[in-house]
Amino acid sequence: AAARPRPHPPLPPRHRRRAPWLAVVAVGYAAVQLAVVVPHVGHAWGWDESVYVSQVDPRTPSAYFSAPRSRGISMLVSPVVAATSSITVLRVLLTVLSAGALYAAFRVWNRLLPRGPVALAALLFAGLWITTISGPAVMPNLWVALGAVAAVGWFLRLPTERHARWWLAALVAGVTLVRTPDGGWLALPLLVAALRVRAWRPALPPLVGGLLLGAAQWIGEAYERFGGIGGRLDVSSEVEGGMGLHFAVGAALRSLNGPQLCRPCEVPWTHPELALWWLSLPVLTLTAVSVALRDRHERRTRMRVGLGRPSAPQEPGVPVTVLPIVCAASLAVPYLLLIDYSAPRFLMPSYALLALPIAALGFRAVRAARSPRHMAIALGIVVLLQLASQFAVLTHTSAVSEKTTGRYRTAADGLTRLGLRPPCLVAGDRALPVAYHAGCASAQTTGNNRSTSVSGLLRRAAHEPTALLVRRDGGARPPSYARTWIGFPLPGTAWSAYLPPHQARQVASRGAGESLQSRQSQKTGQKASGNPANMGAMTTYPITSWAGFQAAEPGFATAAQERFERYRTHVLATLRQDGSPRLTPLEVNFRFGELWLGMMPDSRKAIDLRRDRRFSIQANPGPDTGTPGGDVRVSGRAVEVTDPDSLARFAAEVHPPEPFHLFRAEVTEVVQTEAGESGLSLRTWRPGQPVRVLRPGADDGPPPADETS
Repeated sequence: AAARPRPHPPLPPRHRRRAPWLAVVAVGYAAVQLAVVVPHVGHAWGWDESVYVSQVDPRTPSAYFSAPRSRGISMLVSPVVAATSSITVLRVLLTVLSAGALYAAFRVWNRLLPRGPVALAALLFAGLWITTISGPAVMPNLWVALGAVAAVGWFLRLPTERHARWWLAALVAGVTLVRTPDGGWLALPLLVAALRVRAWRPALPPLVGGLLLGAAQWIGEAYERFGGIGGRLDVSSEVEGGMGLHFAVGAALRSLNGPQLCRPCEVPWTHPELALWWLSLPVLTLTAVSVALRDRHERRTRMRVGLGRPSAPQEPGVPVTVLPIVCAASLAVPYLLLIDYSAPRFLMPSYALLALPIAALGFRAVRAARSPRHMAIALGIVVLLQLASQFAVLTHTSAVSEKTTGRYRTAADGLTRLGLRPPCLVAGDRALPVAYHAGCASAQTTGNNRSTSVSGLLRRAAHEPTALLVRRDGGARPPSYARTWIGFPLPGTAWSAYLPPHQARQVASRGAGESLQSRQSQKTGQKASGNPANMGAMTTYPITSWAGFQAAEPGFATAAQERFERYRTHVLATLRQDGSPRLTPLEVNFRFGELWLGMMPDSRKAIDLRRDRRFSIQANPGPDTGTPGGDVRVSGRAVEVTDPDSLARFAAEVHPPEPFHLFRAEVTEVVQTEAGESGLSLRTWRPGQPVRVLRPGADDGPPPADETS
């Protein structure tokens, strides 16, 4: 008989190596930043970033550091900023660092939750558009979020791991250093839990020590600059718009899909279909708490009746579920209940902490489903749809950031062409980021970043190159102290840079000299050096108010105003939509140091000026052939005034028929033609230049002065 085959001994079970899903998430997080965000923002800093970077940049003056800010993020980037001025290099390094911090922060939870939920939680948080766009940014909120995730994890591990207290102290100190108020709101529920639960009592010294260590710099600065902690808190409240009971949930909803700062938050809620994740957070959070409490009740019931512990995999305990949620709520309190504006980055720490119990809930649903495979597929589809929606918002927001920061850089380049070289000073709208990119100091006389007085600003402007940025839209005009300054529209931006008269004269003379050199080169057939589009500062014609004209040439201004006031109606020239001229009668008014143009509602000339601000107005020549005082023409840009207070002030003085359109003239040229004994003479004035008297036919006549765009 054939021998029976001898059975082979069973092979030992192979150990399946777990996939490093958390590392995969971190690498993907860095890859998306490098592919989508860094190319858009690698050329310039945003507003807040310029403030933080300027504190440690040895090449630029420090911007005003307001009371609510903390210096931890500046300390984080200081070694790189000291070594290089490349914004792109710092962006890339922050990308790598943020991805590593994401991995390290969520890895702390591998001892508390299964690896799958931890990786999913990291993916849910990293996939948010605000998380991705914050990775390469010099902003504190992402680092608070990652520090909070790690700190809560080490707090929960403290009863069983002695070295956890040192990590807890270091993380609380780091969060507090980066953003001191957030450090307090994070530590508050942890302190309460440590006081109430005996097993967590050892966490009290690390929590208190970490808070004091992280807040030491903030406290010292409070006494140095604000007279103490109370003084700094009072100033912080004033900067934040008056901290008190404000229900800002609506503002938070409107800012979910952009803008990055909603203050005042009057924007509509765009694309609510992309915000399903945010709207589901309260429901998912309550469900996670309910499931954790029910699981605990079932485990206690089984043990009470003698059935022992359940054989199913251990579900997250109540502390692992509830404590992150409580800390997330605590960190959200100041941004939802104490201020009246919002920004998506404010709630990043809450989003990061809530991702952990929600991810655990998702895996719990898969295990409890009748068909775990189908439930896992459904969960994967939901996550993919969420990531796709966030990616759509990310691409749009990154493009908007590129335009915004690009204008800062363009404005800084324009100031450089106007002759601003360090040491120099920039004030006015968006002065902080523009000044940083121009290498200048910044100063504000009003608002949240008020850092000097009007008298202090004028003293610096007397001996230091100074520019005041004023928006060209919405009827904005320079403040009273700069009403006689000369404005130079900055091409490619929404601002005009107003310079003191003595500085503007230097710019005008330099621009005229370069223009003359260019014309002479053209006559001799020589090519002018440099880029013709960027040569000189006079790429656009300077502007000023009527008060600026009066201050520069009081006699000429008086004669011109008297010439207009001799008759009631004058002739206004505007441009039609097809570019052809339109001539219409118009009354003008000289009040409050301005030349005003009032018009009936929806008149053709008002429509023209809304489309193209260029205008020229000719004084009424009168009924006779003689024109005593000469013929006067004013050219410039007409800025529509929509401010209710300005309109009411004008109406109270002039009493025009209402409703009406009101435009303020920004003067670019005043011309007086007068017949004398030696024939006609042409007297011309432009902002920043002396009066020129010309004879018709001269070769050096002025270029067209109504070209102001």
